[in-house]
Amino acid sequence: MTESTHRGRILVGVDASPHAARAVAWAAREAAARGLPLHLVNALDLPIRGAGALIPPEYVASGQSCSKLLLEQIADEVSHLDPGLRVTIETSDFGAAETLITLGGDGDLIVTGTRGHGGFAGLLVGSVSLRAAAHAHCPTIVVRGTPDDGPRDEIVLGVERDEAQAPIRFAFESCERLGARLTVVRAWLSAPVYAGHFLTDEPASDKEQHDDVEQLIKDVRAQHPAVRVTLRTIRGNAVPSLIDAAHHARMIVIGAHRRRAPLTVGVGYVVQGLLSRSDTPVAVVPIP
Repeated sequence: MTESTHRGRILVGVDASPHAARAVAWAAREAAARGLPLHLVNALDLPIRGAGALIPPEYVASGQSCSKLLLEQIADEVSHLDPGLRVTIETSDFGAAETLITLGGDGDLIVTGTRGHGGFAGLLVGSVSLRAAAHAHCPTIVVRGTPDDGPRDEIVLGVERDEAQAPIRFAFESCERLGARLTVVRAWLSAPVYAGHFLTDEPASDKEQHDDVEQLIKDVRAQHPAVRVTLRTIRGNAVPSLIDAAHHARMIVIGAHRRRAPLTVGVGYVVQGLLSRSDTPVAVVPIP
């Protein structure tokens, strides 16, 4: 496997699990809406290094053959749903997370389900989706569940104080491309007070929080004047607040700092909480 030079597509990790099928269906709709091609990837996770690298050639050939059949079947199903969608397929001998992280480049989106088997075994702490969210150089969208009545034309952006611009830009650009409205959410808890003095310089009222968010998105908002924007400040824990605010929305957008160590899987409390609990797809945007 070599690093892809193709840009501007949606990469989705697939296997034969229902979770992967849900991710593929969501990714196909998103690719059609964004006018992007859909690239289906199945990872065999062959033991190609160390003592286990000497595996029988017939085992490799059998795995690749089964992978091709699975990918062709899924591609055929997707093409019947949307004949105009351009679909390509690829089998990787590498592991699932390594494959997605290597293939994902500028302009791409990675989509994964939360559980699976075979080449894309499930998202529990430390597995494929969490590793992709922590290490990929492009946004990773994790599809845990899709509401039965379908998504509203709304994207929810969660921002903290001093939020980086990357997730803000991604949210505005997505709304502009998809014709969706944007709800920007700041969840906050009251700053602790001692002897009449605040122990932090965190804004201490809803109005101050609102003004802080307005200032935060000001420059990007000016570049996308057609996007309808609503600002919400919510007193409470960020994870349940964002989940409630994004009920039936198209996606939640959240930023995550890149982890440099290859074995690091953590993405922070808020991102991990959303990936574990949100039925709304979560787009994790890398912050360098």
